[in-house]
Amino acid sequence: MTKGSVLIVPADDTTLELLRAYFASANYAILTARSYDEALHQARQSLPQAMIIDLDSPTLDVAALCKEVRLSPRTQHIHITLLTPQARHDDRLSAFSSGADEFMAKPVDAEELGLRVRNALRRAEFQNLVDPVTGLPGSRLVEEQLRALLRKKEPWALVRAHLRGFKPFNAAYGFLAGEEVVRFVAHTFSQLVEQLGSYDDFLGHAGGDNFIVITALERSENMRQALTARVNEGVRAHYSFRERERGYMLIKAADGTETQVPLMTLNVQLLTSEQGPFYDIIELTQAG
Repeated sequence: MTKGSVLIVPADDTTLELLRAYFASANYAILTARSYDEALHQARQSLPQAMIIDLDSPTLDVAALCKEVRLSPRTQHIHITLLTPQARHDDRLSAFSSGADEFMAKPVDAEELGLRVRNALRRAEFQNLVDPVTGLPGSRLVEEQLRALLRKKEPWALVRAHLRGFKPFNAAYGFLAGEEVVRFVAHTFSQLVEQLGSYDDFLGHAGGDNFIVITALERSENMRQALTARVNEGVRAHYSFRERERGYMLIKAADGTETQVPLMTLNVQLLTSEQGPFYDIIELTQAG
């Protein structure tokens, strides 16, 4: 199991290979991007926990990239480190004002950078800013987004989703297999929100097998259908061939009796601003 994912936006192959080797050996998943558009796409779809961006990149507006990452509710929690060849005061001020978290001077000490990233991610997990299993925005950021919905004047939709049958699967296959299922759901949601949504849509992991998506009202039904279809199809791969063929698990009780348990499916509830008004986040999480 990886410790999370890191998106590297390098200016040269030497720095890229140095960082790739270190973070791979430390058990991080490595993502790379060479351009503004590619970096932004990777950030929004793959949702890395950290980004490392080289200020030397000649074709990249680093300040604009940082600002765009911070503007989207889906990516604003990502920890951003900038690599700088020297103490360029104007570059630092511009990038910090756009949302970068810290700087490191080049040539890079990969071990020090790795420890800084590790500590930043630990702090984020401790403060419930990100979920440690999926790396998605965690319970604290989910709560902030739900509170923001109560003040939002434009039409909105809240998709609440969890897996039916997850608990018996987790009991039968073990928590590591359960975490793989949760990561699969998170990855599927990330892909579809990027494909079907907008930069200001939000995707959060409220713990366990519970996820939320906040999107525009006009996109919500299409999003709901796509999420349900994609997860229900893909989650079957986590079962044995025999279970997939018959469509259920057999759970044996202590007395030897067996119970048929259906395979996991995504349960989605759609709540919209048209069903309001809503006055607190408890209503948002329990209505429907």
